[in-house]
Amino acid sequence: MISPIDGFHSQRKGMTMRNDFVVLGASGTTGTLIADHLVRQGARVALAGRDAARLGEAAARLDSDAVSVLAVDLADPDSLAAMAAAGRVLVNTVGPFARLAPPVMAACLAAGTPYLDLANERAAVRAVLDRDAEARRRGVALVTGAGFGPAATEALVLALLEPGIRAARVVVASAAGSAYDTEGVRSTVAAAAAEGATTYRAGELVRAPLGNGATTLVFGGAPRTVIPVPVGDLEAARQASGAPDITAYAVPRGAGEPDGRSYGYAEINDVDGRRHTAELRTGEGFAFTAALAAATATRLLDAPAPGAWTAARLLGAEQIAALPGTGIELGR
Repeated sequence: MISPIDGFHSQRKGMTMRNDFVVLGASGTTGTLIADHLVRQGARVALAGRDAARLGEAAARLDSDAVSVLAVDLADPDSLAAMAAAGRVLVNTVGPFARLAPPVMAACLAAGTPYLDLANERAAVRAVLDRDAEARRRGVALVTGAGFGPAATEALVLALLEPGIRAARVVVASAAGSAYDTEGVRSTVAAAAAEGATTYRAGELVRAPLGNGATTLVFGGAPRTVIPVPVGDLEAARQASGAPDITAYAVPRGAGEPDGRSYGYAEINDVDGRRHTAELRTGEGFAFTAALAAATATRLLDAPAPGAWTAARLLGAEQIAALPGTGIELGR
C-alpha cells in the first residue's frame, strides 16, 4: 500500500494537494533524472516505487518541498489504484515494460490519469498502441517510447514524411552513448532480446535469431556495424510511415560510442523509388531520455487528445530537435 516516508508527505502542511506528476521507479537512475527535471520546472512530484528507504534518499537529494514519496506494491491492485490517482500524470520508468507496465496502465485508465512510459521493447510499445480504442473511449492519453531510440528515430521519420512522402521501405538505426549501466536497462534488453531479430516485410512481422541480418550503415560521421533488433523503433516507424517493409537496427550492446554522444538515423525509400535520409545527433542517452520524458510529461498536463501515442508523435519532430544538445539534419 502507499505510505508516506518520514520528512516527505503526500499531504503538505496539512493541505491535501494532488501532485502534478507521479514518477514510478524514481529511485533508479532514469527516474531520478526525470524527477529532477520536473522539480526544477516547479512541479509537485511524488517519487513512487517499492523501496521506501531508497525513495527517501532520492527525495533528500532533490531537496525540495515539492517532493513527496509513495511506497507502492505493484502486485496490489489497490496500491496501484491509489498511485494512479495521486497525480495528474504518471511517468513509468520500471521495466521490463512488456511484463510490468500493463497493470500500471490499467490503473491509469481506470483513474483517468494520463500515462507515460520509457518502453523500448517492441512488444511493450505495441501493447500500448493496441490500447488506442480503449484509451479514446475512456478519454485518457497513453504515451510510450519516451526515451532515446524510439523517439529519436521516429522523429526523423516524421521529419522526412512532412512534405507528403509516401514510404515503401523504412530503415531506422540508433547508436546510444551512455554514462550508466543500470540493472533496469539490462533486464529490459534481456527481455527484448528473447524475441529475436524482428522486421516487417510486406506488412507482416518476420522473426529470425538475434544477430541475423547484420550490416554496416554510415551515420554520425562513421560506419557502424548494426543488427536488426526487436525495439520500439520498429513499431514507432511503422505507425509514423505506414510502410510495409521496416527494419530497426541498433549498434550491439557493449560496442558503445567513444565520443559519449548518441546518434539516430532514418532512411525512407518512397513509392516513386527515391531515397530520403535524416540524422539526429544528441548527447548522452540517459540525459536525452530524461529531457524528453520531462517534456512529454509536461505536455500531458495540457490534456492532449485521448488515445495511444508515441512520445515523438505527441511532441513532433521540431520539439524533439529542440531538446538540449539535439539537432536533426535532413539529407535528401
